[in-house]
Amino acid sequence: MVKFGSLLPIPAAQPSSLIKVALRTENAGFDSVWVADHLLMIPTGIVPEAFSLLASIATTTQKVDLGTCVSDPHRRHPAVFAQIAATIDQISNGRMIIGLGCGEAMNIEPFGIPWNKPVARMKEFVEIVRKLWKEENITYNGKFWKMNGAFLQIKPKREVPIYLGANGPLTRKLAGIMADGWLPFPQSPELYKKHLKEIKSAARKVGRELDNFETCIYIYTAVSKDYNEALEQLKKIKPIIAFFPKILEEAGYSVDKRFDKNLYSKILVNEEGMKKFEEFGRQVPDEVVEQFSIVGRVEDCLNKIEEFVKAGVKHFVLINMGPDPKYVMDIYSKKIIPSFKEL
Repeated sequence: MVKFGSLLPIPAAQPSSLIKVALRTENAGFDSVWVADHLLMIPTGIVPEAFSLLASIATTTQKVDLGTCVSDPHRRHPAVFAQIAATIDQISNGRMIIGLGCGEAMNIEPFGIPWNKPVARMKEFVEIVRKLWKEENITYNGKFWKMNGAFLQIKPKREVPIYLGANGPLTRKLAGIMADGWLPFPQSPELYKKHLKEIKSAARKVGRELDNFETCIYIYTAVSKDYNEALEQLKKIKPIIAFFPKILEEAGYSVDKRFDKNLYSKILVNEEGMKKFEEFGRQVPDEVVEQFSIVGRVEDCLNKIEEFVKAGVKHFVLINMGPDPKYVMDIYSKKIIPSFKEL
C-alpha cells in the first residue's frame, strides 16, 4: 500500500492552527502528519518545538502516524530524546516515527552546539536510543556518549521506527545498515531509484533484509486545474525544492562552484545566508521544479506519483504549496490517495 503524509506548514502558522491542520489532514484520509524539527528555518516565521507540538497533536488525532522531518543527534542528549519519543509514543498509542538527519548549521552554529563528525554521531545516537527503548540497563562506551547503568522508566508502546534523512553516500549507506526507513529531500524518480540501490547494496553487504524498510520521500506538491498556475507556484521556491547543489549535479545540471555542495546544511538564517540562498535559486533551472516535485493537474500528479512508486517510494511526505491549499488537500483526499490505496 502506498502511504501519503503531510508536513505541517511551519513556519507559516501558529501552533494552535497547526493542530487544527493535523486533524483536518487525518480526516482527509492521510496516513501520517510530520513536523519540521528546527530552531530556525528558511523561510523565516514561527517555528515551534517539534515534540511539544506532536504531543498536542497526539491527543487530538486517533489514527495518523506522527513524525519528525527531521530531528538531529546534536541538540538533545540521546537519553532525553529517547524519553521524549517514548512518551509521545505512549500518548499516541504507538504512532510515533522518528525522522533523523545529520543536522543543519542554522539550528546549531548560532547556539554554540557542537557539530563534529555528524554521521558517526548519528550512528551512536541511534544505537543508544534503541538500547534505552529495549533494555532494562545499559552500559555504553562511545566516542560521543558514555553511559553506565543507564535506563529509562518509560518505554514506547513498540520500538519507534527511525527513518534516516539520508542525502549523501555515507548516510545512505548507514540507512541500509541500520535504519527502519529512508526519508530523503526532493529529487527526481530517476535519482531516487539510483540512491535506493545504494541503500539496498549496503544492506546486502551486512546480510540485512529490507522487507519492512519504509521508503519515503519529502516532496513539494502544487495542484491546480491550470498546469502553469501550479508550476508558477513552485518556481517561487526553487532553492528550497533543490536543497542540495550536489543532487542537482547528479541530475546532470551544472552548478556554480561558489555554492557548497551541501548548501542547505551549511546555510545560516542571516542576511548573508538569505542572499546566498536567493542567488542559488536563480541558478536552478525551471525544469528541476517539474522533476523534483509533484505538480500540475490531477492527471499530471497521478502520473508523477506513479513514476515515484515505480522508483521505489512507498510513503510520500507532502508539502502542500497550493495555490489553494484546501483544494490540494481535497484533491489528494478524494482523487489521488484512493487511486493508490490498493497498490
